[in-house]
Amino acid sequence: MTFIPHGKHLVAGEWVQSQDRFKSEPFSGESFGFSVGTPELVDVACKAAEDAFWSYGYSSREQRSTFLNLIADEIEDRAEAITEIGSAETGLPQARLQGERQRTVAQLRLFASHILKGEYLDRRHSSVRAAIADNGR
Repeated sequence: MTFIPHGKHLVAGEWVQSQDRFKSEPFSGESFGFSVGTPELVDVACKAAEDAFWSYGYSSREQRSTFLNLIADEIEDRAEAITEIGSAETGLPQARLQGERQRTVAQLRLFASHILKGEYLDRRHSSVRAAIADNGR
């Protein structure tokens, strides 16, 4: 395996772990040790997610599109490792996982394009409605 899992959690930009550990039970290959997620780690992760919501929620359409494309790029850059790990963990054939990965990347790029176009905003202007609003009716 080209990537050896280290068993830590990425929370708020830092690799953290608890004292308690468990062993994975993959379909094939060796077992790895992972840190148990504690209520404290979940609390930190939830607070970080809320902070991320407020920064991402007010980012521009261009920034959101770039972010989604960067995620797709990273998935493509790590394609072999993702497929290898996924196949060992689940026992699914590599072809199936490659198809799932390609679908995910295509959806991320589709969403990025959709965000940039801004058609989801469904902006409309009606001079009749504006006139009625101006007259207080």
